[in-house]
Amino acid sequence: MTAIPSRQRNRLLAALLCGIGAAALLPLGAVYGARSLLTSSTGSRVDDTTALKIPATPAALLASVNDVNQVTSLTVFVLDPSGAGGTVISLPVGSRAEQVGGELPRRVGDSFAIAGLEGLALEVEGLLDVTFGIAETMNEEQLTAAFAGLGDVQVTFDVPLINTSVEMPPPPTTVRSSATTIALEPIVRDNEVYPAGTATLSAAELPIVLLAQRLNEPESVRLPRIKSMWEGVAATAGVGTPETTLAGVSPEMPGDLAAFMDRVFSGRMQVWQMGYAALTGEDNPAGVDLYALDVYEVRMIMASVAPSSLSVSSELISVQLDSPFNDANITRSAVERLSYVGLSVALIREIATPPDAKTIFFYSDGAIVEVAQRQLEEVIGPTSFQPITQAVEGIAARVVLGQSFVDFLAQNPPFPTTIPSGEDES
Repeated sequence: MTAIPSRQRNRLLAALLCGIGAAALLPLGAVYGARSLLTSSTGSRVDDTTALKIPATPAALLASVNDVNQVTSLTVFVLDPSGAGGTVISLPVGSRAEQVGGELPRRVGDSFAIAGLEGLALEVEGLLDVTFGIAETMNEEQLTAAFAGLGDVQVTFDVPLINTSVEMPPPPTTVRSSATTIALEPIVRDNEVYPAGTATLSAAELPIVLLAQRLNEPESVRLPRIKSMWEGVAATAGVGTPETTLAGVSPEMPGDLAAFMDRVFSGRMQVWQMGYAALTGEDNPAGVDLYALDVYEVRMIMASVAPSSLSVSSELISVQLDSPFNDANITRSAVERLSYVGLSVALIREIATPPDAKTIFFYSDGAIVEVAQRQLEEVIGPTSFQPITQAVEGIAARVVLGQSFVDFLAQNPPFPTTIPSGEDES
């Protein structure tokens, strides 16, 4: 990327001065949003020749599809920079899609019936603010092939796994009157596939966990067993794979989803299921099975595991967030509070060093100290400002959380209702 210092400085000051106004205008989740600063030509560097590059973390989307062409589960795979292992992220098919104009709230998964795989992938990209290198659907046969290299997997069913089948009865052999039309009613059956409890499933049996649906059963009932399945896969992933083999794996993007999944399965895996809240009342006037994701949790996860695939508006300032606290709640709060003043977290790291007494804000432009201290301290607490000594490509500032931030949060501080204009006070 090429450094443009004047543009960077103007954006940084504008973001911090606008505060609430900037936050209200964030195009979070926009399907057709701007490309990421990580891949644009408008990023900032202190020193072009020495800026560190963010390792490649390609992402792929799996939509499992049943025999009546309905999407039953959505799973995102992120490949580790080493080229083996990575992260599996499960999210509801019924996640609320971005609303355009005055349209009614709708489910992301319904985009598949409306606009096919391309439309579905765009919706999920917008929901997570990432770009997928690969997006595919898989039916039972394809899923079985993708899981073929796995050993037995333990899955815990908190409730019985029920799959509803719909069959048409055979036509009658006799008709009393040729003028009478006999309407055949479909036969609906609920079939118990697995009882509640822990079961050991072979690779060939795993697809049913992603595909099974009980008629009129909320998706929230199915999601825990989907998470349990992926946790079982993670427990067996990479087992028996020699370290020498892992060291020789290419980090380049695999050619298709099956190969992508095989690479993720070949190393250490972590599993995350996006938090969700069922929507009712005015938020869901049609009364469909609809869920809201926590946008700050989404950004926390994707900036942690898939920073090179993350999309950040070119009009926002990208920030690296380092946390010495092994606590997702603290990190999520930091993401939310930085977003409030128009700073977009584009990279998150958990660091092993003990926390400093005070949060440190490393800046790339000294002018930030003149205007930003009060704004930042109102949302993240006492902060020390220091110049960046080692730049990261596409990152304008770096925030290292200190004990002061944890102490600040403990006071349960409200967000300020006004942001200072930045003018000198007498």
